[in-house]
Amino acid sequence: MSQSDNHIRHHTAADAVHPGGAPSQNRQATANVVRLHPVRAKVDSPLDVEQVLSEGSLRVVFQPVCNLRSREVIGYEALSRFPRPAHSTPRQWFDQASRLGLLEDLELLAATMALKQLAKLPDKVFLAVNVSPAIAASAAFGKLVATMPPDRLVLDIAEKDDMDDYQLFIAVIDHLRSLGVRIALDDAGAGDVNLQHLLGVRPDIVKIDTTVIHGIAEDELRQAVACAYASLAKRTGAISLAEGIETEAELAMLLSLDIETGQGFLLGRPASLPAA
Repeated sequence: MSQSDNHIRHHTAADAVHPGGAPSQNRQATANVVRLHPVRAKVDSPLDVEQVLSEGSLRVVFQPVCNLRSREVIGYEALSRFPRPAHSTPRQWFDQASRLGLLEDLELLAATMALKQLAKLPDKVFLAVNVSPAIAASAAFGKLVATMPPDRLVLDIAEKDDMDDYQLFIAVIDHLRSLGVRIALDDAGAGDVNLQHLLGVRPDIVKIDTTVIHGIAEDELRQAVACAYASLAKRTGAISLAEGIETEAELAMLLSLDIETGQGFLLGRPASLPAA
């Protein structure tokens, strides 16, 4: 559930070295410089998903989730980070894995690496792991979850279009919940979560997307959307969670809307856990 523009200004060497020279001289100097110092286009490295899988070079960082009134840390969300190219986003890596038919492998690697560090977290906090519905319903992920204390595990589920058997997915979610695992519905308000998904999953945590939270202090429409999700969560016994909180003004507005928990740079940036 991420911005700067690079502006390149070209100056000729002739203007820099001979600002008062004749135009023909300047053009000749420029031509010479171009021949001697050709500009090479930057070539980005491809996203090598297979290499990441074979080397296990993915790493995991953890962002705190806080009670908004006390700012006490109540959990952490595990977020994947990938090797070069540095400007690539996790979404690009997972999209590439999906195109290659390797999404399940990459998600399982990310979840496994995250859950291995659960023991480093304080006993009373939860760990949220992002998985697609297809992976949540897989046998391999079920075996992984079975090795963990279920009461400390939250599955962040985002709606996808690739669910072959929606009823099977809902049955798996119900089974995981019966074990004590909590389910968070990701991206609420981002346009990806439809009513069927909301009614089917019946989440324990409703995560209100960053696109709703940014600018919420000055935007009544955003306030109305967040309030609607908070009310829905409260009426169904779920917890409301605001994503991407960056300013005190946003936090103050969320508190006035009775939203209970949240995460964002204001409350804590993603970071690696200290070595054991």
